Amino acid sequence: MSCRRLLTTLLAVALFAGLGHLPADLSVGIAPAMAATELSYLSVARGEPRRQAILAAVADFEKANPGVKVALSEIPFDQYFQKAAIALSSGSGIDVFDVDSPLVASYGYQGALLALDKYYAKDNLEDFTPAERSIATYKGKVISAPMGSTSVGLFVNVDLFKRAGLKVPGVDPQERLTWDQVVDLAKKVQVDKSGNKIPDVWGFAIQQYDRPYMTLPLILSNGAGDLGPDGTTVDGFLNSPAAIEAARWYGDAFNKHKISPREQVPNLFYTGKLAMYLAPSYEANTLKSQYPNVNWIVAPHPYFKKPVTPTGAWHVGVFSGTKHPDLAVALLKAYTDPEAAKRNYKIMNYMPVRVSTFKAFPETFNVAPNNLFYWEILHTAVPRPRTPAYREYEDLLRQAFANIRQGADAAKEMNAAVEKIDAQLRRYK
Repeated sequence: MSCRRLLTTLLAVALFAGLGHLPADLSVGIAPAMAATELSYLSVARGEPRRQAILAAVADFEKANPGVKVALSEIPFDQYFQKAAIALSSGSGIDVFDVDSPLVASYGYQGALLALDKYYAKDNLEDFTPAERSIATYKGKVISAPMGSTSVGLFVNVDLFKRAGLKVPGVDPQERLTWDQVVDLAKKVQVDKSGNKIPDVWGFAIQQYDRPYMTLPLILSNGAGDLGPDGTTVDGFLNSPAAIEAARWYGDAFNKHKISPREQVPNLFYTGKLAMYLAPSYEANTLKSQYPNVNWIVAPHPYFKKPVTPTGAWHVGVFSGTKHPDLAVALLKAYTDPEAAKRNYKIMNYMPVRVSTFKAFPETFNVAPNNLFYWEILHTAVPRPRTPAYREYEDLLRQAFANIRQGADAAKEMNAAVEKIDAQLRRYK
């Protein structure tokens, strides 16, 4: 039996059993009528202090539901997706699990996630930012709860700009650099003292330099699409003239303009050897806590024709085959509801997913750089394409960009990727 059919069967059994549900917006302070001995929570191991957030949620849940225990399994990231797939396909041993946001549609297609709409009051659901709500929704139903998010900005080494006699880019979204301006500035700030064509200071680099999370905004910003409206093809979108033009700009940064290293060199920005670094919002925490001597600001994400920024991180879902749906949802909400979200932010210092969390910390989100990240999340954030074939989509597009980075022709690579991605999309029709 296929994974999808197995999960569908389990869901049908659960529905046939007539498992009840509580009123909308279930509170963690109210114990469901049906008690379970144990709930299994499969989570990505996040290390300290971040794991304290999930431990606090488990403690709250167990206090509100006497006699119910949570078996928390924390799995390293590089093993997590395989472990989750095995647990879901077996149909046992899992009630709640962490969901990487671009995979929500994939789990939804499999029938692996319980619909959550009836558990949420309108104001609770609308407290999630619009981008996160859209990620959590599959075929009109909310099937996951956002837990954390990200944005991306252009980290700028102020001292390197001043040393080169250049004006430091502005931090206002209205002063956003174009990508052509980034190239021009990178050439001017780059330093090669020895003349050996290996710069002492590089002009520009992308943190996740071949992942769709950070490369798709190039395509979208140039007016191209990443997936057809019906989700069945990328032909005419990822290989449109605008998409190929953006991909060619990407390749030129490494090969023609030579402002970026072809292979990632660790800690370039941290050690003062990189002038501009396109990187996620969490890099600000790293710089503040571990590299206090770096003088930096965050400028808005550059653009071609319209501003587009990445977003999305981790969600939480309830396995559709759980024997205890109400309890499982209560556990999910103990981790993701408004008050829990505020606590999570204080512990994890991660970009929030709720408007109420942003508003609860004006001392943080009314000042740079977080005020910029907040603005981008509300105004320019675009999630990765919501398709059940996202794993295949990412792998194939990532390989195309890796080849372009190494000097391959952008049009050839994008057309080849489109052919392969469409073949994968046809499997999900």
